[in-house]
Amino acid sequence: MIFLDYNSTTKIAPEALSKMLEAYQHPLNSSSTHHLGRLASQLVEEARNELKNLLNAHTYEVVFNSGSTEATNMVFFGTDVKKILFCTFEHSSVFNCRPTDKEIIEIKALKNGLIDLDDLEKKLPQDGSFILSLMLANNETGAIQKLEEVAKLTHQKGGLFHCDIVQAAGKIPVDLEKINADFASISAHKINGPQGVGALLFRKALEIKPLIYGGKQEKSKRAGTVNVAGIAGFGAACKLAAKKIDLYKNVEILRDEMEAEIKKIGGSDVEIFSNQVARLPNTSYIATKNADAQTQLINFDLNKICVSAGPACTSGTTAESRVLKAMGIAAEFSKSAIRVSLGTETTADEIKKFIAVWSEFYTRNKK
Repeated sequence: MIFLDYNSTTKIAPEALSKMLEAYQHPLNSSSTHHLGRLASQLVEEARNELKNLLNAHTYEVVFNSGSTEATNMVFFGTDVKKILFCTFEHSSVFNCRPTDKEIIEIKALKNGLIDLDDLEKKLPQDGSFILSLMLANNETGAIQKLEEVAKLTHQKGGLFHCDIVQAAGKIPVDLEKINADFASISAHKINGPQGVGALLFRKALEIKPLIYGGKQEKSKRAGTVNVAGIAGFGAACKLAAKKIDLYKNVEILRDEMEAEIKKIGGSDVEIFSNQVARLPNTSYIATKNADAQTQLINFDLNKICVSAGPACTSGTTAESRVLKAMGIAAEFSKSAIRVSLGTETTADEIKKFIAVWSEFYTRNKK
């Protein structure tokens, strides 16, 4: 099986699994004060430091949770603001998180996959009681946003800036100080860590109400017995991710060679989205004119190749990509888009097989 769906999830790294198994050897509860409780706390704090090291986030608090979706909900429901702004291409964990006591303002996207800064400036509130949420890198197109400029505009108006860094972490350097985010969301399973674990990072001076009430775990910000083993695995994955970022230079070369060959074969029948702006090195969003995306997925699956039609959270549906619709892409292309996302384990032979299967389908579909 050839796996080219790394933006949906990743296989857990042996180092992360080993750390989890080490933790599972003991009955660990970080709220306990005895020896094993202290061991649990040590594993959690080690992971917290590894996450801060990966993201240059030493001036941030870290609250471990179930993943980025929960982290975004913590921000939107736990901060005392009147308005929430986000772009129409945001991940569903942001786009569908709409507290009823807050006004939601949607910002337009440009055709290249970047946020429309002119529209943002027009819609930024003047009273300062707002949060702007913008992802660092889009999960479908891979487009990398100009966050420093966006953060500056937001802070000039007295607002708060939340950043979904899920897809970018571990693939490109992520520096929260440079981005100047007030809040950031991350999930472990995108960087070879366990599923069901993630974190919210936020500036130490900021106040946020818990989403889940109960005990005083995670500095009273997230109640419930701490997932010690999962967090330990997350920490190991963070340590590994910091070392793997340079490997994505080779992934980018492989991705670019794949795109060039597909464009050579398909010509004007092929669109590759956001390839004129900075993108994640592993991501390619390819549309073949009038070639149904689901039919393509079935064909790839029959040939033992795993790709997706947009985000994993909508796989199995035939709906037009909300991201491409937001970018103003014509239906003849937006309904035929497949996302190919490579990993550091992807080989040249696997890409050759992908191109061969795609080419055969394209030729047959053209008749």
